[in-house]
Amino acid sequence: MDARLNGMLWGSFAGDALSLGAHWIYNPGKIKRKFERLSNYLDPLPDSYHPKRKAGDFTHYGDQSLTLLQSVGAKGAFDLTDFCARWQAMWKGYPGYVDGATTATLKNLDAGKPPTESGSSSNDLAGASRIAPILFNLATGPEEALLNAIVQQTAMTHNHPQVIESAVFFAWTVKAILDGKDVEEALNFAARQDYAELPAAEWVSKASALREEDAVPALGKLGLTCHVDEAFQSTVCLLLKYPTDLETSLIENVMAGGDSAARGMIVGMVLGAALGEEAVPRRWIEGLNTWEQIQTFVDSGGSSPAMSQAPALAPGKLVFPNAEGIDLAGRLEMPDGEPLAYAIFAHCFTCSKDIAAATRISRGLAKKGLAVLRFDFTGLGNSEGDFANTNFSSNVEDLVAAANHLRQNKAAPTLLIGHSLGGAAVLAAAARIPEVKGVVTIGAPSDPGHVAHLFSGSQEEIDSTGEAEVQLGRRTFTIKKQFLEDIQEQRLLEVVRDLRVSLLVMHSPVDQTVGIEHAGHIYSAAKHPKSFVSLDPADHLLTQKEDSTYVAKIISAWASRVVAR
Repeated sequence: MDARLNGMLWGSFAGDALSLGAHWIYNPGKIKRKFERLSNYLDPLPDSYHPKRKAGDFTHYGDQSLTLLQSVGAKGAFDLTDFCARWQAMWKGYPGYVDGATTATLKNLDAGKPPTESGSSSNDLAGASRIAPILFNLATGPEEALLNAIVQQTAMTHNHPQVIESAVFFAWTVKAILDGKDVEEALNFAARQDYAELPAAEWVSKASALREEDAVPALGKLGLTCHVDEAFQSTVCLLLKYPTDLETSLIENVMAGGDSAARGMIVGMVLGAALGEEAVPRRWIEGLNTWEQIQTFVDSGGSSPAMSQAPALAPGKLVFPNAEGIDLAGRLEMPDGEPLAYAIFAHCFTCSKDIAAATRISRGLAKKGLAVLRFDFTGLGNSEGDFANTNFSSNVEDLVAAANHLRQNKAAPTLLIGHSLGGAAVLAAAARIPEVKGVVTIGAPSDPGHVAHLFSGSQEEIDSTGEAEVQLGRRTFTIKKQFLEDIQEQRLLEVVRDLRVSLLVMHSPVDQTVGIEHAGHIYSAAKHPKSFVSLDPADHLLTQKEDSTYVAKIISAWASRVVAR
């Protein structure tokens, strides 16, 4: 059940974030010309409705769902008064689009109307699209409590009978799926429920009649606007057409155009519940700029009183400058009591501090008494700067800057932990941070030049023009000649031979990205005290939760001896 509830939540947020780049472009031909096939998060066009948003952000629909998630997490259940207060606060200085329903609702609230009477008469399906956090919290409980919460949250902004009953319809659909029905059975079950204004059975039948057509023309016939009659039928058509393929359904939803965000949130929610968390591409989950907040909610089971009030105010968030004055974004995971020691975690190549392994390991170590700072290298994640101008040496400089920040504001780090190329970076940085007593590498290459094979197909272009656009993990990065020259100049094993700190080498023998022989080279070059731990059967990114949990347990046990010396 947990996997399906998790999938429902991640699918909903991914559906909104994927839509951001082309939201409210009604011409499918323009979307295809501009984006080819929109299968990853992208910045919106400058002339869009969301010019200040960035890839991995949400539209105003997703941001409202995130606010709902924060409220449910903090209160442990849906609380209309709390949600309304957070929702009002969200719009103060909001950097995105403010729609008509929001403007009217805010005006009603300012005039003294309670949240039970503040809703606009807008007939947009958007009001029904943000319900996944409530379903995550209440779907397995009493139906009355769930449906009451669904109705209240929708009516607060969209007091239109068909919008409210649409929210109830999709809540019934998800409940039926969680009870064992497939997608089509669940939709038909939901259509048979009693509605005063919603012609559910008729709309489901019309959507079903076009399920065999290609998605883009089918949705064009049913309607691409946010109006409930069009958006409801288009959403159901996508669900019936792709009942076992969440990824394709959300991509085709965006390629069809129009108000893809409202449709996408519901399609992702329903198919996520049907197919589970594994159906949501990992790149979409980890590409969300609020991934960490949502993961906190997931890990807590939907009840986390420590949930922040707003996306930008996550506990532990910090910013510090590197040697070039560029602001780097970090997060400091603190234990409940006085830390046994401070550590820095360096993420893998082109990843971010919020990748699943980095988050889980850091939090696992914090539970064992270690304070862990993880941060985004220059040009990655939420850090400023241009990735194209970085290299291995600049990553090392960023690590030294992170250590300086801890030294000045908390305490100097005595442990460095690095994943993949981040492991090579902590080996190179250790000698420049005098307080360091121990270094941990996880799946690290013994030669930073190992990553050059990722660009082998672009080597000629890089040599001739000085740079090339390279696809890495379905994202595009500019790789410059100086990057390749820098990694080729590194002599990491010579650095390892000169280390005078404890070393823990962790590597999976089935790692398909960085072979196990690299661990052997590092271990052989190092002097004692040194240790090796096999991570079989983990993959390179430690995508399975049990693998990163195991890594955290081993590091914490090893570190307790190292810091005591």
